[in-house]
Amino acid sequence: MKLLVINPVGHDTWNEQDRKIYESFDPTSEITVVSLPKGPSSVETRQAHREVVPLIVEIAEKMQREFDAIAVNCFLDPAVDTLKKTIPKPVVGPCESSLAIASTVGNKIGVVTVRGEALPMIRNRIRRFDPHRMVKAVTGIPLGVLDLDKNPNETNQTVIEAIKPLRDKRHIDIICLGCTGLGGLARTVQLAVGIPVIDPIGATVELARAAVDLKLFVSVLGGEQRLAVAET
Repeated sequence: MKLLVINPVGHDTWNEQDRKIYESFDPTSEITVVSLPKGPSSVETRQAHREVVPLIVEIAEKMQREFDAIAVNCFLDPAVDTLKKTIPKPVVGPCESSLAIASTVGNKIGVVTVRGEALPMIRNRIRRFDPHRMVKAVTGIPLGVLDLDKNPNETNQTVIEAIKPLRDKRHIDIICLGCTGLGGLARTVQLAVGIPVIDPIGATVELARAAVDLKLFVSVLGGEQRLAVAET
């Protein structure tokens, strides 16, 4: 699989480390990570979200012919719904991917994400993919996206401490890490908390690869999105 990953930020600070994390989940695929030519340093506000959507669409439409699938590397899934209407190949986001996998493994899902304005935005996105209300808790840790990689050990421990009361008091049986800045932490966090933890990057690459392997894409017929199977 040739996967295009779009980092919806106006800098390339995370591109290389994100590529390595994606490849850790799928070393057989060719992963290309690009960022925007301009834009916010992170997508944590409604204004930033509005700003990046047309920029993501522009890059995706320009580059999509070279790739088998496209991923937008943000748990808010910015522009993913728009791209599904225009690009006839798999387009995936971490939120939809994480919830799709979590709903097949657990019964009570918890999401641990970042603080601030992004938190209600993530709650709204989750409602789009949780018709059966399996997500029982969405909680934010006291860190923003730009804080997550300053002290990885502290971030890891903060996430663990946020999960424990969800597990013990609310009986959550599976956790989604609700920010791609937390990508790569799921395995160590899972060992510490003793319940399944979904990595947003791992979920994204796995769902993209499954769609590509099954030769699936989203087509638009009569104004409706329909799952289609590509001709072999």
